[in-house]
Amino acid sequence: MALVIFSTGPLALLALPVLSNAGLIADTPLPVLIALLIACMLSNIAVQLLQPHVPIATGVQLRAAVAALSAGWFVYATGLGSLLVIGYAIGIADAVRVYGSRAWRPGLAWAGVAVVAGECCITIGLAPTVVPVSIAHVTAIATFGCLAILARTLGMAALAAETATDEVEESRAYFHDMVQHSADVIACVGPNLELSYVSPGIHELIGCPPEDCIGHPVAEILGPDAGDDIARAQASPLADGVITCEWFLATGASEARWAQARVTVREDGSLILNVRDITDQRALEAELEQRAHNDALTGLPNRAALTTALADLPPNDRITLLFIDLDGFKMINDSLGHKRGDTVLREAGQAIAAQVTPDVTVGRLGGDEFLAILPHANPADAQVLAARIICAIEEAGARHSRLPLSASIGIAAGSPGDAPERLLHRADQAMYEAKETGRGQYVVRVSN
Repeated sequence: MALVIFSTGPLALLALPVLSNAGLIADTPLPVLIALLIACMLSNIAVQLLQPHVPIATGVQLRAAVAALSAGWFVYATGLGSLLVIGYAIGIADAVRVYGSRAWRPGLAWAGVAVVAGECCITIGLAPTVVPVSIAHVTAIATFGCLAILARTLGMAALAAETATDEVEESRAYFHDMVQHSADVIACVGPNLELSYVSPGIHELIGCPPEDCIGHPVAEILGPDAGDDIARAQASPLADGVITCEWFLATGASEARWAQARVTVREDGSLILNVRDITDQRALEAELEQRAHNDALTGLPNRAALTTALADLPPNDRITLLFIDLDGFKMINDSLGHKRGDTVLREAGQAIAAQVTPDVTVGRLGGDEFLAILPHANPADAQVLAARIICAIEEAGARHSRLPLSASIGIAAGSPGDAPERLLHRADQAMYEAKETGRGQYVVRVSN
């Protein structure tokens, strides 16, 4: 816009002699017109230079005033002032370009001042006109109305653009703050599967700063699991373009971590990644899983885990159960306290587990009762194991208690097709029979 304004000066200098000889402008002396035109150009240049050094409000008024008045004295000197009122739109548009929507009202106001001053000069004979005075006034009024409409349109368009720009900047600032300070990672992956953007959260996740990730293949930064899933997502996206997956991030730049990711495939083949660290969540899930299936005191499988293990056994296997109940544990609890009793239970559980082979499942049913599940064992082997367990428990009791500790064991040898519940009931009955015979005994009950 400024280029258009400043280029009109030299063009006007060239056109003035032609227009004057053709009688298309008033008979104002040509040197006067040239001097006015040069003054107009210099005043606008001065405003351009002064603009950065004055407050915005002052700059708006100064630019509008100089543009309107300097143009006014020149066009009215040519006698064309009333006909060129709409030309003030160039100055208003330039002010709006520099100062935005706030400039259209001052621009229109100063254009009005210039027009009124020019029409007054025509009326009193100080300014020439190429049309009759009455027509000049009517033309100026009508054209100024059009100028007002045009100026307001320019101002509203600038205001709409400013509002849209502010909204975009606000959204951009919100997005920037949200991404910059988010623990989650947001990344952009190009069609070539290289990272074009990654948020600062990547440093906490893999120990690599964002700037070192840009331009590298995603598999190099996030690991082969991520690279494979993203390549598959790009090659065969789902209908909604969103894929959810989990990755094991073992990149070597940080400790290994688990991440959950949402991969969004865009129409141009690029992808947006939303990655969340779920390492702590996985650890908590594992801890809850361990608590759900393991006895909190002994660390052995609990009743629920033992029940599941029995139910999962092949129906055709010959299973033998050892139902183990401690002798004298109540006396230890009552005499030495529950804290010492807990220690004895832990030692008893470790003693039982130390006597069995890896294929045998040992767990705590509750209280001072334990269960051993022996797959493919015959009664004779079970009796040998029971004797070893009784000796081990007695030794553990001697180390941690002044009171005697032993165990009564019921052995239930099953046949293929025996229901686990019946086998467990038979082992329980055998244990009670062992208790009736005295401390540190075992009894075998085979299926009928």
